[in-house]
Amino acid sequence: MAMILAADPDHRERPAPSSLPATSGDALPAVTGSKPLTRRLRQHLWQKTGCALLSLDGQPRLLLDFAHDHGVPLSANIAASPMSLARVLGEGFGRIVMQELPAERFEALARHQFHQPLRPILWQIAQHGGDWDDLDRRLLLHARIRLLRWPDFRLLAHQHDGFRLCSLLLKRACSVDECRQLLDLDGDTVQVFVRSAYLCGYAMVETPEGTGTHVATPARSTAPAGSLLARMWRNLRGTAS
Repeated sequence: MAMILAADPDHRERPAPSSLPATSGDALPAVTGSKPLTRRLRQHLWQKTGCALLSLDGQPRLLLDFAHDHGVPLSANIAASPMSLARVLGEGFGRIVMQELPAERFEALARHQFHQPLRPILWQIAQHGGDWDDLDRRLLLHARIRLLRWPDFRLLAHQHDGFRLCSLLLKRACSVDECRQLLDLDGDTVQVFVRSAYLCGYAMVETPEGTGTHVATPARSTAPAGSLLARMWRNLRGTAS
């Protein structure tokens, strides 16, 4: 999905620190692995507290300030291209190591770096990532997605399908199949949206308690309503264009 990041006219590229100060002895344990990392990121985003560092293959890549919703890239060439940072971290998502930092250590590392909105970076990381086996498995088992609030509108710029999914999932929880049928979308489009919304803390996934056929396969009786809704969206899009 497209993304718009706010530009800082006073920004000047600065080299990333060649080495980072050692962590204090009472620092929390580092987190790695796609599932533990996703859980920890969502927890901090909800609580709006804490600072952390994301490293990939031993290289510090991104500072996180959850209280102010800021991300601080730690590489001068990547800071100039947020999309390349998202691609690097997304493709290596399962290898990322997240280390929580004291506030004063974060300030020392981020003082001369370029601060960017955090959630747009995380949204794009999920767009590029391929290590989503656990979440995808839940979605294939017809877990339902519920959107908790509207995402940052910068994340949905010029994305008609994203707006449509938000409108639907704010009203009711739906499985990927139900989203696909109701909005006439392909499954991959829905899953990519869900990954980003879930990582950024905008969505929750409700795993069905039973495995009855009414959960595994959306009832055929919903198809006419889905077809009608899909036709309405197509007509609205045609009128807007």
